[in-house]
Amino acid sequence: MLSAISAAQADAWVRVNQIGYLPGDPKIAVLSSDEPLAGEFHVGDFNADVGVDHGAWGPFAHNYRLDFSDVKSAGQYQVKFGAVASPKFAIGDDAYASVPAKLLEFMQLQRCGDNPLTGKCHQEDGFDVVTGELVDVTGGWHDAGDRLKHMITTSYCVAALFLADAEDEARHGAQLIRKIHPHPQTIYVQIGDDRDHLPPETLWHDDQSNYGRGPGGPRAAWPAIGAPDGPTHQNKSTGVANLAGRSAAALALAGDVETAKSLYALGKAKPGVAMSVPVRAPYYYGESSYFDDMEWGAIELYLATKERPYLDDAIKYAHQAQGNPWMGADRHGHYEYFPYVNLAHWRLYSHAGPEDQRKIAGYYREGLERIRLRAEQNPYRLGTPLVWCSTNDVTALATQAALYEQMTGDVTYRQLGAEARDWLFGRNPWGVSFVIGVPEGGRAASRPHHLFWKLKQHLPVGGVVDGPVSKEINDGLKFGNSFADDELARFQSDVAVYHDLFADFSTNEPIIDGTVSLLLLLDVWK
Repeated sequence: MLSAISAAQADAWVRVNQIGYLPGDPKIAVLSSDEPLAGEFHVGDFNADVGVDHGAWGPFAHNYRLDFSDVKSAGQYQVKFGAVASPKFAIGDDAYASVPAKLLEFMQLQRCGDNPLTGKCHQEDGFDVVTGELVDVTGGWHDAGDRLKHMITTSYCVAALFLADAEDEARHGAQLIRKIHPHPQTIYVQIGDDRDHLPPETLWHDDQSNYGRGPGGPRAAWPAIGAPDGPTHQNKSTGVANLAGRSAAALALAGDVETAKSLYALGKAKPGVAMSVPVRAPYYYGESSYFDDMEWGAIELYLATKERPYLDDAIKYAHQAQGNPWMGADRHGHYEYFPYVNLAHWRLYSHAGPEDQRKIAGYYREGLERIRLRAEQNPYRLGTPLVWCSTNDVTALATQAALYEQMTGDVTYRQLGAEARDWLFGRNPWGVSFVIGVPEGGRAASRPHHLFWKLKQHLPVGGVVDGPVSKEINDGLKFGNSFADDELARFQSDVAVYHDLFADFSTNEPIIDGTVSLLLLLDVWK
């Protein structure tokens, strides 16, 4: 048996959650190799057999699931198999104590108008592309590695930050949500567009993009018109209810009930979805659902006002939204089912009657079960699609599992949720945490697709990157780099691709919505 271990050790890897585990969490590492393995693994004083071979998946021919859930004592640990050891990780009630501050550090770095690295920026935002009039849409956050501001994600971030008890950062974003609704019939979906991406990169990094009104002048503010929009490439917008409903939820949580009511009324008057606006390239956020957002707006308004019609609306929209169609699917469109977990179901649940509660819990359970069946097919128990921004899906799954358990007391999906969380922090084929620079001293994303990193070598610590995509998606995109310097080349496969390189905007760009979603997950998980 020992000879079998030593023969394979040179090509074996142990993948774990590099942050660690709460004492009661399921704790399962993955041991992977090119050769079959046998023997015991050790975690502190605990030892057990590596168990059955779960077969080939991704870059590895042999995979073993090492369950050490019985280890509950607080401390620092490694999983060891012969001479092969995992990174160090913590077990304890405070294992995640330092992570939320890192996530919020990234959000502060992304602030538009004034941020810790560049100071003042985009003070001229913006002008209405329909009327040509100047409008004040300063503030908020830059959406990702560039400097655009998408209200599809900003509205979600504000509401989710309030729910995660990150009130200061939430109130920063709420100021912009008020500004994008200057009149009862107006809501802006986007500030700036991919004209910001014109070379040289230093122009838009230094706030010198030109939208026809001079370098550093006002940028385009795109109103949601309720119909397809875009000068060359067009989105498939049909209304504004997704954006209006979610923005109503955000401002109800912020205490601005009158503006929230106005936004909610706009959503009811213009059902359908508002999508971001493509200009030079055909990429846009193609959100397709709005019942969930109107449910969210309605329940937050009910909680703020105690006016019964809002509760009645929330229940109606909940049964129209039902479950999330992406759960259990192989793929979906870019931001098609954003924000991927319907937080309104959770917010509504305790205010609904028994029959409505049964149905709402069922909507969560059905999606979780579809993912569970899909996850059983691989050793990492990854049941979510490997699409662009796949970390959003993974976080949504873990969040829904935690909220379902809170609502019902049913622990069936706790392990599914825990293993999804662990994927984010390094228990994946690459052994990389998809949170930039977290944990400190661990193997985390370190060369992100972010201009602060490329031009200033300033690492945007705490940002959650897009995460792995299928090889098919990665091969279909145009990159300015052959990835010849890919340190993770050994771990790429026909299943999934992830590059810790600036050039890969599909897997390694940090995003505000993914970062806030993880913050909320950590809050509800505890």
